[in-house]
Amino acid sequence: MYFKDMRAFLKKLEQEGELKRIKNQVDGGDEIAALVWESYERKGMATPGLLFDNIKGYKIPLGVNIFGDYRRWALALGIRNWREITFKQIREFFTHYMEKQAGWKKPVTVSAKNAPCKEVVLKGEEANFSKFPIFRMHPDDGGPFITLPGVVMKDPKLGLNFGTYRMMLHDQRTTGLLCNILQDSGIYLARARKRGEKEMDVSVAIGYPPALYFASCMKMPSAAHSEYEFVGGFTGKPVELVKCETNDLLVPARAEIILEGKVSTEENRLEGPFGEWMGVTEEVMYVPVFRLNCITHRKNPLYTCATSGHMYSECQILYSVPWMNWYNEMKRSIVGFRDLAVPLEGRGYIAIIQITKRYPGWAKQALLTALGSGFGMATLNIAIVVDEDIDIYDWTQVLFALSTRVEPEQDVLLLPPVGVNALNPSARNRIQRDPSTGFTEFSICSKMGIDATKKFATEPGKTRSSFPLSRPKEEALKKVRDNWGKYGL
Repeated sequence: MYFKDMRAFLKKLEQEGELKRIKNQVDGGDEIAALVWESYERKGMATPGLLFDNIKGYKIPLGVNIFGDYRRWALALGIRNWREITFKQIREFFTHYMEKQAGWKKPVTVSAKNAPCKEVVLKGEEANFSKFPIFRMHPDDGGPFITLPGVVMKDPKLGLNFGTYRMMLHDQRTTGLLCNILQDSGIYLARARKRGEKEMDVSVAIGYPPALYFASCMKMPSAAHSEYEFVGGFTGKPVELVKCETNDLLVPARAEIILEGKVSTEENRLEGPFGEWMGVTEEVMYVPVFRLNCITHRKNPLYTCATSGHMYSECQILYSVPWMNWYNEMKRSIVGFRDLAVPLEGRGYIAIIQITKRYPGWAKQALLTALGSGFGMATLNIAIVVDEDIDIYDWTQVLFALSTRVEPEQDVLLLPPVGVNALNPSARNRIQRDPSTGFTEFSICSKMGIDATKKFATEPGKTRSSFPLSRPKEEALKKVRDNWGKYGL
């Protein structure tokens, strides 16, 4: 199944009971955020998508938590057994198509008359944010945020980038744009600055075709391809694009809303605080300024956003996508690799790696490989390596390994502080204004690797092997399980 636009996807979700319409009038961001939060508290990842039809002071409906469940991911990706899907199956789907670049499809460009996002065109003073339900969702946020923007940038060498980077409203025609040097947006901006450009064209899509949301959160395997091509590969349908009104960027033709403007390579303003996916309110940052000069949108448009902060929030779950490329990298790089998990409970800062260990020190090599890689260095604070007999998706088993297979002095590696993503809440400090750019580019944080594997007696510093597990014989367990009903228990 392929959904050409957000409207078709929402219609299907409603038919399947995965979308609930809130018809009662709601009074802005505080009530919406509280309602979504309480839904997570009561239902966890089973929380449906919510569509607010009646927001005080606005005529435009608001969709929230559309992608807050892996089952809805599977439906958006066209997977048949989407109701029974597991996260591992979703990951295998993604990583398979990431590697299968020969099958990716180039997008097609359509005319403005065939692009629904061009039904209404607003320029000059008419182009402003006032009609859209863009809210402050957390009490300490520095302002209203656009939280699910598909930001389009272009570089002469690196090509097109379509990524999700939050935007805080400064006024009705100006926002910040989260850009730091460890993100593609920051890399593109830095390259424009190096070329001597004082500003660069940027366009932003809102409410675009559902499969593109996942691509906008991932890292492209190479600069030879774009997120548009990746989506065309697994859907089997080329993404429809249209040229913007005021620049040459190509945007999703079936998006609900398109914002066109320019981002400065020099001017910056304070952005934040913001209640992010890691569950804390982040401190202020200096980010570049985006100036709006044109809006195009569909007749009767729909606005979409994500809430964050809760462990099961849509923002947190979408953050599963960035480490899927890293999974492929670790599969190639770690000898004896079996599996890898970045659990929601760890907010993206803890990874658990499962290996087949055949000689002493193997786990520590895996730790150094993981923490020295791109995602590991930029994002992770802690990496844990376990054996095949530990289910890395079961925290009780991981805690067992940590409790019984770790001798802290010998099995914990501490790496010195390095530059990491600016949003890392554990970092000892943040470089608020990089001298060369004036922007907030990164934070400084050390890293920890924990070898929670069984040890050989020949490991450095060891004099005995780890103890075998204590449990009944497997054949006895099988007999009991097969005959459970006969015991009268």
